[in-house]
Amino acid sequence: MKKFLFFILIAGILGPMGELWASDSTKVVKTTLPAGIGNPNERLAAFRVVSTSEKEFLKGLSFNLLGTTDLADLSSVKIYYNGTAERFDPGSARLFALAVPSPGEIIVTSDMPLQKGDNWFWITADISANAKEGNQIGAQVSSFTRGDGTMVPVTDQPGDTRTILLTSKVLFSSGDGGSKSYRIPAIVTAVDGSLVTATDKRWNSSRDLPSDIDVVIRRSTDKGSTWSAAQTIAGYGTTIGYGDPALVVNRKNGEIICLFASDKGWITSTSTTPIRINQSKSMDNGITWTTPVDITSQIYGDGCSNPVTRLWQGAFVTSGAATQTASGRLMAVLAARETEVFEISNFIIYSDDNAATWHVSTNCAFIKGDEAKVTQLDNGNILMSIRQTGHRWFNISCDEGITWGTPFIQNDIIDPFCNGDLISYSAKSDEYSKNRLLHSIPFAKSRENVSVLLSYDEGFTWPVRKTIYSGPSAYSALTKLDDGTIGIYFEVGEYDTYQMYFMRFSLGWLTGGKDK
Repeated sequence: MKKFLFFILIAGILGPMGELWASDSTKVVKTTLPAGIGNPNERLAAFRVVSTSEKEFLKGLSFNLLGTTDLADLSSVKIYYNGTAERFDPGSARLFALAVPSPGEIIVTSDMPLQKGDNWFWITADISANAKEGNQIGAQVSSFTRGDGTMVPVTDQPGDTRTILLTSKVLFSSGDGGSKSYRIPAIVTAVDGSLVTATDKRWNSSRDLPSDIDVVIRRSTDKGSTWSAAQTIAGYGTTIGYGDPALVVNRKNGEIICLFASDKGWITSTSTTPIRINQSKSMDNGITWTTPVDITSQIYGDGCSNPVTRLWQGAFVTSGAATQTASGRLMAVLAARETEVFEISNFIIYSDDNAATWHVSTNCAFIKGDEAKVTQLDNGNILMSIRQTGHRWFNISCDEGITWGTPFIQNDIIDPFCNGDLISYSAKSDEYSKNRLLHSIPFAKSRENVSVLLSYDEGFTWPVRKTIYSGPSAYSALTKLDDGTIGIYFEVGEYDTYQMYFMRFSLGWLTGGKDK
């Protein structure tokens, strides 16, 4: 998390028996992670009290809700004792006090015995079902009262607030389902309006293949407010790794296709023992999935009939969003190692028969590239966005990915060498008023500040940019919902290596009310 830590050091006070009561070293923590409408226990501020005695108590707290745009957005405020851990756990935290959202100073009293050492308290709020998207919520800790009646002021702390979005839900954290890590987001909107996500369940660490990894699916039928239990579609019952999922909806028949890698890692892959490429399909909007089918021999390696690609040493499909063109062609970007040199070149794999067979365009879109995404422009051209250090690079194909032009740098999009996403939001040919493309990326020099950018001119300029989360964050995937809202599924490094969050917002919020 992008934590803002401030320390207030105040001399300890001797009690009547000469013992040192509480060491008044207060640490205040906040987050800029967006909150969701209707969510309970959204965190506002945490503070730490360090006790040198097991007989110490916290008797009271004074705080205010400065930074909150509209108090009506908060249906209630709660203060929890979280024990010795900073990370809020609503399942084990003990309620210290309740408060009614109100202007000015709010004073609550109770008697909470402290443990020796660190003691953490969280101020949280339940967000109203009628809260307004884009409003802010926040709190400031003014002082706390110790068991001997001493009031300790808290004078220096961050003023950061949290933005209210339509939806904000964590789908996976470390430890869920017995797994140490989760990574690699993919998301689509099925033809029935359901949201379907695919994620790497990385059992033993956050590392890539050939680690023990499963591909898991979760679904939502209410725009992301609630989610189904995780369903494993590849890797169950084996230590062979399956990962890096890409999702695409076939609008011709409603099927969802999931493409993913397996077995070898990038370094150990060769043409004779390559990283495998697999696909699984769902014919019922993500509820059930076919057994994975190995399609490697259709694409590359010495089992492939293509005289060019059969010599390649390794290849995988870029995770996140694959795409479908207006003609019905299914398409994804391949990251390929053509020789024993560890460099990535970008090519297209495509299918014109509903993913029954796949082919490779052997015209390279980018040499020394990396993970990349494609989408179709309104004029039928294909735009590719390529992961690089410093800024994204783009290329354009005028024949549905068979051949490519000259790559060019896109100075509007900063890239810390990270996978992002690229989708078409609207096109004039579909009777919308504007062409709109969306791009997500950690807009920074390092993996933080995941943002969404908007282009009105087919990707030449990106005048709109909105930060989703300013803290540590990495891979992201985008989808447009049936109601026109936008969903982002992305990696958040607030506490774990990454937690997997889904958030939903409107075009109006993204553009500051200038577009809808």
